[in-house]
Amino acid sequence: MTLKRLLMPVLLLGIMFIMASASFAQTAINCGLAVPNGSTPRVTATGHTEPIAAGPPVTITPPGTFKASPPTPGGGLLRVTCHNSGTAATASDPGVVVLTINLGGPLTNATNHPSTATGIRVVGQTGDFTPTNVGINSITTSTGTIVIGLGTPQPTPATGVPFTAGTTSVFDLMGVLISANGRTGNVTASLTSTGGITVGPATTGPGAGVGPASIAVVDSILAGLQDPTVPTSLPNLPFFANVSGGAAVLNSSGGAVKGNFVIRIQENYQDMFRDFSQFNGGGVFPSSPSSDTQVQIVLNNIPSGLDISGCAAEMTNAGATAVSAGSPSINFTNITSASPILTVNFNAQTDLDNIDILWVKCTTVAAGTAALPLPSTPVTAQVQLAPTGAALSTAPGNPALVALTTGQIPRYQALLQPATPITVVVFPPSNTTLLLSFAFVGPGYNTGIAIANTTVDPFGPTGGGAVPSSGTVVFLLVKNDGTTKTYTTTTGSPGSGLTGAGVVASGSTYVVNLSEILSAAAFGTTFTGYVFATANFTHAHGAATIYTTSTGAAALSSPVLTMPAVSTAQTRPSPDGCNPNATCGLGQ
Repeated sequence: MTLKRLLMPVLLLGIMFIMASASFAQTAINCGLAVPNGSTPRVTATGHTEPIAAGPPVTITPPGTFKASPPTPGGGLLRVTCHNSGTAATASDPGVVVLTINLGGPLTNATNHPSTATGIRVVGQTGDFTPTNVGINSITTSTGTIVIGLGTPQPTPATGVPFTAGTTSVFDLMGVLISANGRTGNVTASLTSTGGITVGPATTGPGAGVGPASIAVVDSILAGLQDPTVPTSLPNLPFFANVSGGAAVLNSSGGAVKGNFVIRIQENYQDMFRDFSQFNGGGVFPSSPSSDTQVQIVLNNIPSGLDISGCAAEMTNAGATAVSAGSPSINFTNITSASPILTVNFNAQTDLDNIDILWVKCTTVAAGTAALPLPSTPVTAQVQLAPTGAALSTAPGNPALVALTTGQIPRYQALLQPATPITVVVFPPSNTTLLLSFAFVGPGYNTGIAIANTTVDPFGPTGGGAVPSSGTVVFLLVKNDGTTKTYTTTTGSPGSGLTGAGVVASGSTYVVNLSEILSAAAFGTTFTGYVFATANFTHAHGAATIYTTSTGAAALSSPVLTMPAVSTAQTRPSPDGCNPNATCGLGQ
């Protein structure tokens, strides 16, 4: 509605009040506010359509037994009670009275939205109030004010309401939805009057019970979600049978070290997650399962062609016990760079008494058709409540949004959290770590080391083979006495098979004596211990032999183990023994 349409009825009421005040003196009528169902305990800090005066969630039937708040569609009840303490035999007529209820922030629905039966409305008139002499004159959505005229005819009265002496009269304002975005603390409704009545209770008598001029209609404004995590340990439930904790790990050549991930999303208060039937008693627009409080998972930095699939959702309580409530589902099971957002809906009533945890797993993370080598930037995730939108229209007067695509109830301000995204897929640097479990340099003995860069192979990148890459080698020398030294190949490094910059080129083999590495690293002339060799290229393989310096005869072939990729998401496994990720002897 335009500003002109908003102001004209109020102006007319003001003129009529001035005319009426000349004929009617101030009366002994007091009006105040009450919330018969109780204030709404909690609303969401990003919520645009939060019900006021809804009370705590209560059990309702039918259909079935579940909880909602408010329990009736378009519920939430703010009561105005007026009492005439006068003792005259005839009724007191204060003339036309303008009552203004102010909620201190945007109102996001209207008298006919989501419907006339669930929108902002005046009902429950008793005493001297009737449907013909109490009604909404105007609503200013941007400031959160509702103007109510007392008198006839409606909605712009010219004649006041005669209040019977000693009578209490009541009407209820229902269906009000507010935006809590940008607000903190609580929400208070205040009542003012421009007419021959007093706002607030009388000092004595029955008029003392009419209620205050202001009252809390929302107790707390809270974040809807806690920041999501990628936990390293998971509940012992069937849902997690084919996944493990931590981020997925793919090496740069596309090999899956850990091909899955799980995101944990906890509601910040016990009645945040709701099925559509539990929000405003089902007074939503449209009234369908798509009008749940939804959760969106937004993934960033997905390489084109990367396969993230097998995604599903589950709900548990805070004790990590599976619950039947909520029955979450996702809109699709595959995530791509073109469609990086998963939306979770609830297909059954949720538990409004206890904290719920939403789990989203993706069981397959693979290179797919992504270009190799994979980038070093990890795939990250953030979450937000949905559907998202604005509080009000930008049209003149800032009316409530009522269109199907913009007027969803509920809806939320877009706010991705955490501010720093969490990592769900990592691509470790293009390297291979080799472990020489025993090496020796001493009188009559030395250890020969060979490291092959096998990124030239008969398969080729398109056939699943290696992507040619070159790099230096970093040696971590660990002696039995606990001393260590690190050495990186560079220009002038000993041995054969290096380029001028100390690089092992694709298709080359670097051969060096451990004694030469000790000398270059200034780490003495003898050695007993083990050696880590990190090749800064993929598909490195190694061999080591302890030999006699007098004849060059082999004395002991020392195993060189190829370590699996290690990251913060995939901690180091034991290299002991031979397994699919670590091979004895010549490496894998």
